[in-house]
Amino acid sequence: MDHSKLPSQKFLANRRFHLYTIIGCLFYTTVLGLITKGKLEATSFAVTMGLMVVQVELFAWIGLFVFGNINYNTVQEFIRKILVRLLIFYVFVVVIAGLMFVLVSAILSYSQGINMGLFFQQLPEKELRGFIVGSSIGLLTGTVIFFFFELIAAIKRAQQLTEEKMRYHYETLKNQMNPHFLFNSLNTLSSIIYQDVQLADHFIVKLSSIYRYILDQQDNKLVSLENELIFVKDYFYLQQLRDNDRIGLEILVDQPANYLILPVSLQLLVENALKHNIATTGKPLKIKISMEDGKYILVENNLQLKQQLDGSFQIGLKNLGERIKLVTGNELIVEKNNEKFCVKIPTIAI
Repeated sequence: MDHSKLPSQKFLANRRFHLYTIIGCLFYTTVLGLITKGKLEATSFAVTMGLMVVQVELFAWIGLFVFGNINYNTVQEFIRKILVRLLIFYVFVVVIAGLMFVLVSAILSYSQGINMGLFFQQLPEKELRGFIVGSSIGLLTGTVIFFFFELIAAIKRAQQLTEEKMRYHYETLKNQMNPHFLFNSLNTLSSIIYQDVQLADHFIVKLSSIYRYILDQQDNKLVSLENELIFVKDYFYLQQLRDNDRIGLEILVDQPANYLILPVSLQLLVENALKHNIATTGKPLKIKISMEDGKYILVENNLQLKQQLDGSFQIGLKNLGERIKLVTGNELIVEKNNEKFCVKIPTIAI
């Protein structure tokens, strides 16, 4: 999902926001004038309204800066990040509101010939009410704006996640349970069933575990990296029985149980490598799965591309990248040179 222009950024850049701000501040200042029974003079009215407009505009942009682009995967993580950012926002509001009221009051007092020493001596008592009102406006404005836009973002995120989930599951089942894959597996099985019954039995167990894993994980957003690697090994085992020494898989991952990853993501990349590269005895296709800095799981292979490639390769990577962005908030990284093709999938530490 593209966060380059969030809903809140679009709204704050819209003229309607500034118009609503002015109308709202005018209404609030008018009500305040009625409550004070006309004690709010024309000059005070204009200054009060002007301060309110500046505060609302300023606090809205500060709120956007503080609360923008919050990525989270669990409710606990969301609550923790929100509480920390609310605390930061409230500190900003209190400090800025205090500085604004002191500065404006000092300027007005100086213009009226009031001694500055006396002004600062009476400042806590005279400006306490204005400071509290201003701070309250800032806190209320920022909180309401944040939760309004967070609600909009959450609804859109849920809708997109549901759509991507359905498409992702469809593509996964289509790619893994298609007749071509099953046909190759059954052909391999038929060639060994009369030669090695024990090997054939082991082959059937691996084949059934692949389908079981896909069906079991289709409703999960994240799975254990350890389980995903076991699934990849089972899948590659079936492929290697058919291709023998023309393909190879190396896995270099420490403590995979400590990480989460999207289900079937590694297998899709391994399948892409097998599907789009030439593999011969003289030039075997070598696939390596490794970890980088505890943040990314790497799937890389030596580049031996077939001459004719269909468009499913880029579409599959795009769909996987969109799914990863929606679930983890991080980007899929693709690196390619003349000798190697590498895809980096962000992981989540448990």
